[in-house]
Amino acid sequence: MNDTKFQRSPDFIYRKIVDESILVPLHKDVVDMDAIYTLNPVGAFIWDQLENPFSKGEIHNALQNAYDAESEVLDADLVRFLEEMTAIGAIIEVEQ
Repeated sequence: MNDTKFQRSPDFIYRKIVDESILVPLHKDVVDMDAIYTLNPVGAFIWDQLENPFSKGEIHNALQNAYDAESEVLDADLVRFLEEMTAIGAIIEVEQ
């Protein structure tokens, strides 16, 4: 699992509209407007990091540098985000 890296799925479009960050899935090049996901600022930060493959540890370090929060809280948020985004197919695992 330590070699597992995560990356954005090309099947999702990310847009920042005013103060909202949203993810919209594509299905066969058609936007699914019934399944729009809103990201909070931490989720949007993680999404930005995943332009290239990153491990959980690398993302965690970036979060620690960007946010003044306890390591355990950041780790719990990161794990939850990765699990939820992987479950809907927005993030894919890439073996390195």
